[in-house]
Amino acid sequence: MRKLFRAFTTVYFLVIASLYLVAYGGFVLLWGRIVKLLRGEKASKRYVLNEVRKFGIRAFSWLMSKVEVDGTENIPDEPVLVTANHQSLMDIPLILGYVKRGGFIAKRELEKVPGISWFIKYMGGVFIDRNNPRQIASEVKKVLRGMRNGNTYIVFPEGTRTEDGSVGEFKKGSLVLAMKTGVKVLPVAIWGTMFLVPKDSLLFDPGKVYLKILPPVDPKEFDKEENLIKAVRDRITSAVEELRKKDLLERSLK
Repeated sequence: MRKLFRAFTTVYFLVIASLYLVAYGGFVLLWGRIVKLLRGEKASKRYVLNEVRKFGIRAFSWLMSKVEVDGTENIPDEPVLVTANHQSLMDIPLILGYVKRGGFIAKRELEKVPGISWFIKYMGGVFIDRNNPRQIASEVKKVLRGMRNGNTYIVFPEGTRTEDGSVGEFKKGSLVLAMKTGVKVLPVAIWGTMFLVPKDSLLFDPGKVYLKILPPVDPKEFDKEENLIKAVRDRITSAVEELRKKDLLERSLK
C-alpha cells in the first residue's frame, strides 16, 4: 500500500511541478516583462520573486510533505550569501520558499532543465562547470557584481549532495564571495529532503522536512576564508545534528 501511495505521489508531483514550471512559469516571466514595462523593474522583480516563493512552498504540498521551519527571525532585510548543506534537489524549492529568494550558484547540468533554468537566470544566478576553471572565474565575476549591487545569492558549499545526511567538507573558495564583498553569510541547516528523493529509488517518499535558519555571520570578523568556512560549517553541522535527533525522536514516538 505504501509503495502504491509513493507511486501516485511521484506521478502527481512530476506532472504538477512540470506544468507549473514550464507552462505557468513561462507565463510568470512573460507577465513579469509586461509589469516591467508598465510599472518598472522593482515591481517586476517583486512579482516574479513572490511567485517563486509560492512555488517553493507549493512544491512540498504537491509532494504531500510537511516543512518545519525554525529561525525565520534571523533572516535580515539586507542581501546575504545564503549557505546551506545539500541533501537533494528539493533543497532548491525549500530555500526559495522558506528562506530568501536569490540567485543560485548552480551546477551546469541544471541549465538544461526547462523552468528551473529560466528562473535561475532571471534571478541573476549562474551555472558553474566544475571542470572549467576559466568559466568558473568568469561566472564568479558576474556574481561579485551582483552582490555589490545588492543581490542575494544561494550556495551549497559542499558542491554535491550528501550520501548519508552528514555535512561534507566545504569547497575552498565557496565563501570567497562573502570575504570579497563583506556581505554576511546566512547559514541554513536542512534535514529530511534526502528521504523525499531516495537515491536508490525512482519513487518519491513523502515525509517531514526540517529547516533551521541560523544567525548571520559577518565575514569582516575573520582574517581569511578558511576560518570563515570553518565557523559556518561548524554552525550548520551542529544544527543538522540537532534536527537529525529531533527527527529520530519524533519517529520513535509514532
